[in-house]
Amino acid sequence: MRTLTSVLRGGLAVALAAGGLAVLAPDPARAAPTGTGWTLAFSDEFNGTTVDTGKWNYRTDVKAYSAQRPQNVSVSGGAMNIALRQESYGGMNFTGGGLVSKQKLRYGYYETRAKINDGAGWHSAFWLQAGDGSTTFPADQRTEIDVFEIDSIKPQHLRHNVITWTGSGQRAATYYTSGIYDIGFDLRQWHTYGVDWDERSVRYYVDGILKATHPYTPDQWTHDYTAIWLTSIAYGTVPDASKLPSTVQFDYIRYWQKNHYVDNDGPGAYGYTETGNWSTSTLTGWTRNSPTRYATCSSAGSTATWRPDLRAAGTYEVFAYKIVASNSDPAQRYDVVHDGTTSTSTLDGSSGTSGWVSLGTWYFPAGTSGHVRTTASGSGCARADAVKFVRV
Repeated sequence: MRTLTSVLRGGLAVALAAGGLAVLAPDPARAAPTGTGWTLAFSDEFNGTTVDTGKWNYRTDVKAYSAQRPQNVSVSGGAMNIALRQESYGGMNFTGGGLVSKQKLRYGYYETRAKINDGAGWHSAFWLQAGDGSTTFPADQRTEIDVFEIDSIKPQHLRHNVITWTGSGQRAATYYTSGIYDIGFDLRQWHTYGVDWDERSVRYYVDGILKATHPYTPDQWTHDYTAIWLTSIAYGTVPDASKLPSTVQFDYIRYWQKNHYVDNDGPGAYGYTETGNWSTSTLTGWTRNSPTRYATCSSAGSTATWRPDLRAAGTYEVFAYKIVASNSDPAQRYDVVHDGTTSTSTLDGSSGTSGWVSLGTWYFPAGTSGHVRTTASGSGCARADAVKFVRV
C-alpha cells in the first residue's frame, strides 16, 4: 500500500484486484507538484477494503455499449478497481463503472496513477466535470477537462481535451484537444497522469512530463467547480468478449491547491458576508453571467467581507475584482487583514476598466483570520464580486 510519505521502492507490490491478481509497480510518490506553495486538499489512496462513500458517488449511467454498476467498483490491494464484464444489465450486454467525487473542486493540480485493461472496446478516462455519476449530461455541465481519454483498442494512444457545454449535453463553442497521439509506451502498464488547471490555462502531464497545454477560455460559463471522474465504459467498438472479465485500476487520486478564490455567489461564496444595504446588480463580474452586488449609492458604511479558509500559511498577493460603472464608488475602501495587521487602499470604480486589481502582497497564517473587507464611502455605488489570494 502506498501513502504520500511511505512508498515501496526497489520491488513490486502485489494487489488482489477484481478480475485477477494485479502487479503494482513501485510508485514514485510525489510530496507535491513542481514548485512551491501547494497544499494537499483532497485525496484517496485507496488503501482500504471498501469504497469511501463519504467521498465518492458511483457512476451509474447507461451509455454506448455498457451500463455502469456500483458492483463493478472495488477497493483492494491499494487500488480502486473497475471490473469490465460481459453481462446483461440495464438493456446492455456489457457493464463498466467508476467513481465521481462528491466534493467539487476548481483550480489546482490533480494527479492519478492508472493502468488500463487489455482488450478492445473500452474507454477509460480521468476527467473533471460537474455531475454525480447518474449522467454525463447534467444540467450544470459547463467545463469538461479530460486529463486522459484512452480507448483500449489502441493501448499506446491517448488524448487530452478542454470542452465547454451549456448544460444537459448541449455543446458550447470552445473546444481544445491534443488529438489522439501515440505516446510511445504501453498504457496497460502503470503510468502517472496529472493536470495543472488555473485561471488561464490547462497543462497535462504524463509521468511528470508536460505533454500538452490548452488555454482556459471557455466562451459562455467559466471557472465552475467540477467533480473528479475515474471511469471506464464500453465505447467506440463492441468489446472483445474473449478478454473479459478484465479490470481498469487507479492507484490513488490527489488534488493540491495553491490559490484561493472567494466569490459573492456559488460554491466560492463560502466566506462572503455583507452588512448594510446590498442588492444584486445587472453588471457581470469576473465569471461570465455571474451576478455582482452593489451597495445603495448613498449607503455609506455598508461592508462586504471575503474570508478565505487558507489551507497553508504563506505569502499571498491579494486581488479584488473591480467593476467599473459611471455611478460606482470613486473611493471604495479595501481593508486587508493579514497576520493581525490591517493594510488599507482605495479603488476608483467610476473610471478605468473592470478587472483584477492587486491590493498588495503579505504573509497570512493558515485558517480564516485573514480577510478582505470593502466599505462604501457613500459617494457612489460600492460594488462587490470576488477576491483572490494568489500564493507567491
